Amino acid sequence: MNFIFVTLIFLHLINTCFGGYDLINDLNNKQIRNKRYVLSKRKWPIRTLTWTLKKTPFISNSDKFIIRNTLHRAFNLWASVSSLEFVELPEGHRWEPDISIAFVKGKHGDNMPFDGPEGIVAHAFYPTLGILHFDADENWTLNQQIGINLYQTAVHEIGHLLGLEHSTDTRAVMYPKNRKYDLNYELSDDDVRGIRRLYPQLKKYRFRKFARK
Repeated sequence: MNFIFVTLIFLHLINTCFGGYDLINDLNNKQIRNKRYVLSKRKWPIRTLTWTLKKTPFISNSDKFIIRNTLHRAFNLWASVSSLEFVELPEGHRWEPDISIAFVKGKHGDNMPFDGPEGIVAHAFYPTLGILHFDADENWTLNQQIGINLYQTAVHEIGHLLGLEHSTDTRAVMYPKNRKYDLNYELSDDDVRGIRRLYPQLKKYRFRKFARK
């Protein structure tokens, strides 16, 4: 079974699975108290993942360009600290992407309807389903204190796409609470440890040159 994660705005903690399971209770478990990040026990069996931003009537071509660039930044942030690589495929490519991203409204076919402005702003599935939806009714922004920050939301949701659950570390991007726009938004040590548990960085070997005698 693939569970879906939703990000809620104006709520401190979130119900995160289909059955209304509350992650707060799980985070009090002594077994995970010493390591704040939480793994979903699901991960991608490959290290190069493809993604596509689906066409939608809710965004213009100019907005789509900005959104694609923002998604590239968000994917690259996770790639920079793991063994993962992300490649964008154009819409309509003959290969089906590993990750499908779309801006949708209300009921959109996954039994997790959006609820209009505020409330649920995005949701993503665990590996290997590869689905990320943003609520097109939200006021998405980038470098502003108002609205919902697209980059920060994308980084958080991609963490779920890769197999990370919510963290108890308040500094982590995977912490289940809306964060205001942060100019220096970056992965915490907790986020890095979590993603490297799932996708360890490959060791780089240095070869010494020996002169022939």
